[in-house]
This record gives sequence, structure tokens and C-alpha cells, in this order.
Amino acid sequence: MHPELVHWGWFHIRSYGAMLALAFLVGTLLALVEARRLSLDEDKVVNVILVVLVSSVLGARALYVLEHVGEFRRQWSGVLAIWQGGLTLYGGVVAGTASGLWFARRTGLPMWTLADALTPSVALGTMFGRIGCFLNGCCYGHPTTLPWGVRFPADSFASLEFGDVPVHPSQLYFAIAGLLLFLGAWFARRRVSVPVLLHAGSATITESQLTSVALGLFALLMLIRIRRGAMAHA
Repeated sequence: MHPELVHWGWFHIRSYGAMLALAFLVGTLLALVEARRLSLDEDKVVNVILVVLVSSVLGARALYVLEHVGEFRRQWSGVLAIWQGGLTLYGGVVAGTASGLWFARRTGLPMWTLADALTPSVALGTMFGRIGCFLNGCCYGHPTTLPWGVRFPADSFASLEFGDVPVHPSQLYFAIAGLLLFLGAWFARRRVSVPVLLHAGSATITESQLTSVALGLFALLMLIRIRRGAMAHA
């Protein structure tokens, strides 16, 4: 709807980038509040967040490039031009989660306690990210006759695919889901505690093993998604 908030000569502020920056700013403030409550080293938490920020942007860009590799074959120099737009949320989630947990372990922070501190921030961040998608005009839904269907501008991706018909504002659906997840995590954070270790009979499952399994499943889902995208564009 409004992919650019400011356009003044060579200076551009894109909606998605602005919402991403807002997500990390608000998320960092919330994470520090939780870090203080959980007696975590705030300086180390900030360092983890910085690592997550950089790796999330790189991961989101990497997945976007993989999904649109045909567009970049003609000009590989554009791969790093993230200021021109082109980020995929799931790539950022995978890269940010993996790098955050690895760096937390390296710096001596308890990973799952840190995960408790960051969960509300991540949930709220998805809300801001999806609002950015709505403003950018990407990640739209299918045509609908429901009264809240949205008509995107004539030069938008939705208009190019479906014409001048209302489509589901799926970005806003996900934004609402992110807000609800944030509220649930925020109000449950003092009532729910997650054990660091699980026991299955005589076997002990450590946090590192749980992390590896979760990230492996996440990576498998991303590979399936990329494969389906490649088949759809074949």
C-alpha cells in the first residue's frame, strides 16, 4: 500500500525496513525488562540481540535470493542490495534463532532462560513485520468477497496477479496472530516455567539436543518451501 515512507532524492525509507527497525527497538526494550527480571547479564543479552539482528537480515535476504535466484543470475551484484527490498521472514527467523542460541551458549547465558526472555519480543516482532508486509504490498492472500477484502494499487504484486479484485489481507491476519501470541507469552511468563532437561526412561535429553532437533525440523520445512517455490516457477 505504501512501500516507501520517505523518498527524497537518493534517500529512501522503506516501510518494511522501518517496521523491522521498530520491531528490534521495541523487542530489545522488552527483552531487557525480562532479562532484569530473570537475573540475566543485560550486556550479554544486548550482544545476543545484535547478533540476531545481523544474522536475521542476512538470513531473510539469503532465503529471498534462493526463492528468486532466476532474477539474480543476470546481476549477482544485486544480491547484497537489501536497501532495494527483498527479505523473506522465515529465513530471518531460522538464521536469527540458530545464531542467537549458538552465541548465547558461547557467552555462557542459559539458552532456555534467554529464550523465555526473548519470546514475547519475537512474537511482537512478527506483528510489526507483517504490518510491514501489508504496507509493502507483499505476502497477500487470495481473492475474496468478504467485506474486509483489500484492493491493492494497480502497480502492486497483488494487482499484477489478480487484477482489480479484493484479496485477503493475510498480512494483517498474521499480525493479529503475532499480537495474540505476544499477549499470551507476556501474561504467562510469570506462571509457566520450562524444564531445561527432559527424561525419557533412562535417557536424558539435553537442551543442546532439543535445539538441534528443532532447528533440523525448521531447516527441513524451509527446504520443502524452497523446493515448492522452485517447482511453481518452473
